Amino acid sequence: MELFWGIFFSFPVVIFSALLTLCVMYWLTAAIGILSVDCLDIAINVEDTATDIPSSGFGGLLLKFGFNEVPLTLVITLISLFGWSISYFSFRFFILPLYNDILLYFIIGAVFFVISLITAIYLTAFVIKPIRPIFTKLNLTHDHKSLLGQIVQIRSSIVNNIKGEAIYEDGGAGLILQVRSDETYQFKRGDKAVLLRYDMANNFYEIISIEEFNG
Repeated sequence: MELFWGIFFSFPVVIFSALLTLCVMYWLTAAIGILSVDCLDIAINVEDTATDIPSSGFGGLLLKFGFNEVPLTLVITLISLFGWSISYFSFRFFILPLYNDILLYFIIGAVFFVISLITAIYLTAFVIKPIRPIFTKLNLTHDHKSLLGQIVQIRSSIVNNIKGEAIYEDGGAGLILQVRSDETYQFKRGDKAVLLRYDMANNFYEIISIEEFNG
């Protein structure tokens, strides 16, 4: 166990360790409604502006590997997991014997970090390829305009003009949506609300109570 933690906090493994730890914390907090499930997700924005995405840079990377078709949070989690696994075992069998030579240790470590990252990206692309059509179908079926006027159930403990989360029952697993309110009505978890307007720039829905909607 001591060896495990020693490698866990050693370069270059520690970079993936930190990222993977953040991902685990993110999913745990998202599961209990503290954080938004897609607060880091830019998949919708990428799709909506696909014609403006350059063929290089971050947008080009998303398109090349199909990462724009699935939630970005899932992509980051898988890259972190694969990257950590590859770098951990690389350190265990190749880098650890060089630990006493500091200069060589950091040079080889940097090389293995790059190799681990690239390999993790390709493995992630391979893993998400079979599930990409599922997310594509969901995006096509539930466009923003078609959801306006629909009733959702508040999922988060609070809804204000900064954060909030609700679920729309679509007959399947349900859609988790970002929602906002001007706080004239105090929503709490389990309340029903109506989707009034969609803010494309910030990817959230403005909601009002059913009573307000019905006048």
